[in-house]
Amino acid sequence: MLAPMVWLGPILALISVLSYFEIFATWPVTRDVPWVNLTGLAIALGLSIAGLARSRRRALAAIGLVLTLFFGWIFVWYCYVFSSRLPGAELALDVGAAVPAVSLLDERGQAVDLEPLARGKLVLVFFRGHW
Repeated sequence: MLAPMVWLGPILALISVLSYFEIFATWPVTRDVPWVNLTGLAIALGLSIAGLARSRRRALAAIGLVLTLFFGWIFVWYCYVFSSRLPGAELALDVGAAVPAVSLLDERGQAVDLEPLARGKLVLVFFRGHW
């Protein structure tokens, strides 16, 4: 009768991980620090441990606990290790280098040529959007 409780942990852990990408990654308050998903993973871990303690089928409950830990590990690795690495800047311009003939879009979507702007000093700031 307790077999469904064994699988509540892994199911909640999977929902917590997938909901980050489908729902919570769109807002900075839950994307930068995924507190909703980490809370869900903590509850899933508690359910898996409770399922292991109450289950008569220890092997099945252990598999549920391992799955919960695996989903949690993958999520934490993605958020705090994989996503924290910024791409390299091997092709970046050096300070004082000539501005290449490039046309970029402004905030209204209109093309702006950089060459006429580079007569004096020009500072380019790019927000890479990598998070």
